[in-house]
Amino acid sequence: MVSVTSVSAVRSVASQLVCPAMQGHPCNAWYVAAFSREVGRAPFPRRILGQDVVFYRTDDGKAVALEGRCPHRGMPLSKGEVVGDTLRCGYHGFSFEATGACVHIPSQQSIPSKMKVRSYPLIEKWEWIWIWMGDPQRADPAQLPNHQDMGLERSDMTGQIGFMMEIQCNYQLLHENLLDTSHITYLHPGSFDTGNSATATFRVEADEKAIRLTREFPDDHSPLSEAARRYFDGPVNRLLITETFVPGLNVIKNIFYDAKRPERPPQALISPFGITPKDDRSCYHFIVSSMTNETFRQRTDEERKRLWDIFAQDRDALEAIQRGFEDLGPDAAEVRVRADEAGLRCRRAISELIRQEQLQDSSAAVR
Repeated sequence: MVSVTSVSAVRSVASQLVCPAMQGHPCNAWYVAAFSREVGRAPFPRRILGQDVVFYRTDDGKAVALEGRCPHRGMPLSKGEVVGDTLRCGYHGFSFEATGACVHIPSQQSIPSKMKVRSYPLIEKWEWIWIWMGDPQRADPAQLPNHQDMGLERSDMTGQIGFMMEIQCNYQLLHENLLDTSHITYLHPGSFDTGNSATATFRVEADEKAIRLTREFPDDHSPLSEAARRYFDGPVNRLLITETFVPGLNVIKNIFYDAKRPERPPQALISPFGITPKDDRSCYHFIVSSMTNETFRQRTDEERKRLWDIFAQDRDALEAIQRGFEDLGPDAAEVRVRADEAGLRCRRAISELIRQEQLQDSSAAVR
């Protein structure tokens, strides 16, 4: 990781960037497609990266993702039904197996070679279903984010599903919102800080895959530290880390330390966020949390509702920003400040992923 601190560095990065409301998306990457509980035996539709996808489970419970349009007459396959391990179109009864191959046409015995739909690689891990929308030959499970680092597969921490929120904005704007913790003071007053997030010192670290913003809050009295103060029975130092793993994941970590006895094991509240483009103008925000067992308890329905209301403040702001860019066009001015460092680094990293993917596609076409 290389620390980025100078204003000149921010300017040099900014000069290479696209409009954040019109950012493209790399396809050769893992994105959160759904919570596991969303996908069952009934066909479940979701639009991802501008493509209609239909999900279902086979008899043995395996999740399947197929292209959402029947190649015969274009009927949405989500309006069909699952029969055994196949998905049957609700218009003419054509049946497709998990590979996308058509295996039955009621009106004839022969099946045209082009009568098939695309099948997308999936990985179901923890309570998330990850999808690879690009070249299936490049779908590398090793590229999946580390779930232990997110606190989702650790015996000392408990993960909990929050909710999915659809936002009518480009996913780049959501990434930049989460990497800009200075907005907390003004958009969410009293929810996550005591009015000091915007003025707290910070550092930014970045490489080609991840961007990390860190802020420190000594003797913290924010609502986030209440449980840790009870656990430590005294003052708490809080470390706030928000990290984006491009292109589809943000992880916010609140790490709490005993201010009087720093040698004691820290406590943690971690919030991993799946960020998945629906299309160029909207995205999905998958919100979960993981917390240290001995300090934090599972959120109640009332607390989840309160959290929804807080994230709705972000949604409303980002949708307004998206509309503004669309009205003014991609060359609308952005006057940038030092607090934008992390977001600008994220924008450049995603643009670079897209550029690399285009180069790979061009090379493959030549061969």
